[in-house]
Amino acid sequence: MKAKDIIRGDIIYYRNGRVNIVNKADQYHKYFTNDFRNVAWNGYDIVKIKRFVKFLWFYRLKTIYKRYWSK
Repeated sequence: MKAKDIIRGDIIYYRNGRVNIVNKADQYHKYFTNDFRNVAWNGYDIVKIKRFVKFLWFYRLKTIYKRYWSK
């Protein structure tokens, strides 16, 4: 998965503990490299990305990217 695969509505978890819902995906394409590291700030590396996926007539939350790290 690369930074261009992030779409509107994804839930982003950062290394510093912040959680964000994507509104403007092109900003993520501009400020993150393909390994989800921020070019400007060190604490804002993406650790996990979740997305709502339709299953039958329900939507469930699915983890589409996860980076393993130690605190």
